[in-house]
Amino acid sequence: MNPVFDVIYNRRSIRSYKSDQITPEQLDNILSAGLWAPTARNEQEIKFVAVQDGNILEELQKDFLSSIGGESRVFHYNAPAFILLFGPKDFEYTEIDAGIAVQNMALAAESIGLNTVIIGILRKMMHGPLGDKWIKRFNIPDDHKFVIGLAVGYKAADTPKKDRRDNRIYKL
Repeated sequence: MNPVFDVIYNRRSIRSYKSDQITPEQLDNILSAGLWAPTARNEQEIKFVAVQDGNILEELQKDFLSSIGGESRVFHYNAPAFILLFGPKDFEYTEIDAGIAVQNMALAAESIGLNTVIIGILRKMMHGPLGDKWIKRFNIPDDHKFVIGLAVGYKAADTPKKDRRDNRIYKL
């Protein structure tokens, strides 16, 4: 089978990670895949923040928990690396462009033996007062917003392959 299809068909959303950190080269390759994603009108407006510092991830986790009312949940599933994607608030294709970029990065990670889960649950926190703090800390322009994130690392447990639902394709 074509290696691209192998990566697509084998990728799973992993929700349990080993503590082993990914290498700088691996992170650079994943980020490069995000940069090479197509964007509407070739705006290339998506900004990427890669966090591997455990203290920063812990601080993000605390803010996340306070934003959801203390529910016990780890937003990044203890992955050692987390990538946040930001884009302009007023650009109508920001979410689509970020979605394409995050999928490129997830497939790139899979192709080099890493695992991922795409994360949207930070949106509530990142779009409130706590998010303003992180926007400033990450040096993201004020006219940008958090769109989506990607947890990256080595899986600690497998996620079983699930069958695809039928009746979703219409050919005319």
